[in-house]
Amino acid sequence: MNEKNNEASILDTINVYSILRDVIKNLWVIILGAVAVAMIVNMIAHMRRENTYSTKATFVITSRTSGNYAYNNLSAASTVAESCTNVLNSRLLKTKVCKDLGVDSFEAAMSADVITDTNLMTLSVTSDSPWNTYSITRSVMKNMEELTSHISSDMVMEVLQDPAVPTQPDWMASPRSRMLKAGLIAAVVLTALFAFLSYNKGTIRTEKELEDKLDANSLGELYDYGGGLRALIKKKKNKLLITELTAGFEFIERFKKLAARVSTEAEKHGGKVILVTSVREHEGKTTVAANIALALARKTDRVLLIDGDMRRPALTKLFMDESETPAITLRDVLEDRGFVEDALVRDEKRNLCLLLNSEGCSNSTELASSDNMSDLISAARESFDYVIIDTPPMSLMADAEVLADLSDVSVLTVKYDLVQARDLNDAIDALRVCHAHFAGCILNQIRTLPGERKTVVGYGGYGRYGKYGKYGRYGKYGKYGTYGTYGSYGTYGYYGHYSSEEHSDSSESGK
Repeated sequence: MNEKNNEASILDTINVYSILRDVIKNLWVIILGAVAVAMIVNMIAHMRRENTYSTKATFVITSRTSGNYAYNNLSAASTVAESCTNVLNSRLLKTKVCKDLGVDSFEAAMSADVITDTNLMTLSVTSDSPWNTYSITRSVMKNMEELTSHISSDMVMEVLQDPAVPTQPDWMASPRSRMLKAGLIAAVVLTALFAFLSYNKGTIRTEKELEDKLDANSLGELYDYGGGLRALIKKKKNKLLITELTAGFEFIERFKKLAARVSTEAEKHGGKVILVTSVREHEGKTTVAANIALALARKTDRVLLIDGDMRRPALTKLFMDESETPAITLRDVLEDRGFVEDALVRDEKRNLCLLLNSEGCSNSTELASSDNMSDLISAARESFDYVIIDTPPMSLMADAEVLADLSDVSVLTVKYDLVQARDLNDAIDALRVCHAHFAGCILNQIRTLPGERKTVVGYGGYGRYGKYGKYGRYGKYGKYGTYGTYGSYGTYGYYGHYSSEEHSDSSESGK
């Protein structure tokens, strides 16, 4: 039973799509490696080769008494081949050949074989020079007929094909097959190597891997709903929101299920303010935050969605047309250049309130840690049933940890097969030391082969916490941890040089 459980556990951690993708991504390395190995094997064969030359003669074996009766001719060929093998190994034949050639001795490999299901026999001779091979073959043919006639006078050997002087060494006869074999073996080995490295590379690809490798429980799984090949060809910018007419049933149900879990976590800890973040860019946290807010808005009329990613705001693109921009933004409110009432966008169609930003700013950390932000969230906590905050990635800015100290519950979005488990655990430890209760992780943009996708069933459990392991409860992070103002990543990356250019579209599932 334990062995079966272990096998099932291993199979649960194997993501075939990810392994195939990594193998295909490194296909050029596999091809170059196979070609290189084939060339090396061929070069070594050239260096270590021993020049030998071979030639063949072909005979037709018939029986004098049976005429053209096929069975007897086949039997005769087999008998003659066996006799010839004994003759070729005899001292008498070698003495006669040496006398014909005028030499004291010769080194040659000789064999006689019947071609399957025929009465044809081949005589093969191999020696160290072309002329010796030809001469030995001619002498063997002459003397072998005489010797075999004494063994069986009923059988006739007629020459069907005379031997020829070999023009190239034997090693040149099969260079392609040798190189092809070496190349195929190298390709198989390299493919297996990349598959093994893919399996062990330390990213998160399944819910089981998330629970096994991370110091967190899983809140749910979300698959890749990027619009498919047609959207890619048309470069269509899909708004991946559950309120869109193109949203599928599974897409909507998964977010409803996810929102229910998150709201349950918030209620258990008496909180309303829910923070959604990620470790790196393009993990889909903005889309996740927006859809959690929309799913909660179906249950209550008082839901506020705040664009806390003031460096690179994206919620405006999700909820407003390209020609529309909020007159008063969240940044204006925090910088005392406007009032919250004027900045609040009421989306009647989606039953949602929003605080948006139209342009990024370079002082987002200062604004996030300001008294105005603290007062705004405190007031929102009193006025709304749920407040959802979208933040910048933790690896680039300290904003997420600053806002987590003002929130009640935090959620980490984990993109399929992107971030190393150790980096995710570092971020989780950093969130745990903040005021907000860390609820768990959402595995986002999962990609699978056809037929592998799990169906939406029930709400299930919340996974398990446990196994904090070497990461400890709070680790080495202090107030804002290694993800502080500049973080362990050195530079701000995209965020270091603020640009007002258009940001990536939501077809990549947010950021």
